Amino acid sequence: MGNSQGKKKKSKDNPQDDGKREEGFVQGRLYKVVMLGEGGVGKTSISIRFVSDRFVTDYDPTVEDAYKKDYIIDGKEIKLEIMDTAGQEEYSSGVQDKSIRQGEGFVCVYSITSRESFQKIKDLRERVVWAKDQDKIPMIIVGNKADIEKERQVSTAEGKALAAEFDCQFIETSAKTNSNIQQAIDLVLKEIAFT
Repeated sequence: MGNSQGKKKKSKDNPQDDGKREEGFVQGRLYKVVMLGEGGVGKTSISIRFVSDRFVTDYDPTVEDAYKKDYIIDGKEIKLEIMDTAGQEEYSSGVQDKSIRQGEGFVCVYSITSRESFQKIKDLRERVVWAKDQDKIPMIIVGNKADIEKERQVSTAEGKALAAEFDCQFIETSAKTNSNIQQAIDLVLKEIAFT
C-alpha cells in the first residue's frame, strides 16, 4: 500500500510505525472544539472570553454560534473554531448532534453553583460517545463559575472524580475573572492533537 503522493505515511510495512497517527499540532490546520453543557453554565462566556478577552454579562440564550480565532500553541499557528451549542432543551437536540458530528474535541461545562448541570455531564458524554462511535474521545470537563465560591454546590473533588471516571482532563475556570480559560482551551486542543 504505497502513498502515490510521496508523503511519508505510516503503514504495516514501515518499521517505525507505532500504530498511531502522527501526533502534534499541524501548522495552519483548523481545529473544531464543541462547547457542551446546560443553559447558563457559561459556555458562551468562556468562548467569548477566550476569543476576544472580554466578559459578556447580557446576551440571548444561544441556539448555536461559532467563534473563530487564529491561535499559536506549541509554536504552531493554528485556526480554532469554537462551536457554542444550545443549553436550552428546546434548542439543543438536533443542533448539538450536528455540532458533535463535526467537532473534534469537546468541552463539557457545568457550573460549580449547579449540581443539576454537573449531573447532566454524564448524559452529554454518552451523547458524544454514541455520535462519534469511538472509545477515546478528545474531551475535558470544566467546572465554571469558580469565582462564586460561596454558592458552590459541586466540590473540586467531585469534578476530578468524574474526569477520572471518563479518563479525561478536568479544570475549574471563571470566565468572569479569566481564570484558567486559556488553559482549558489548551487542554482540549492537546487532547485533539495527541489522541
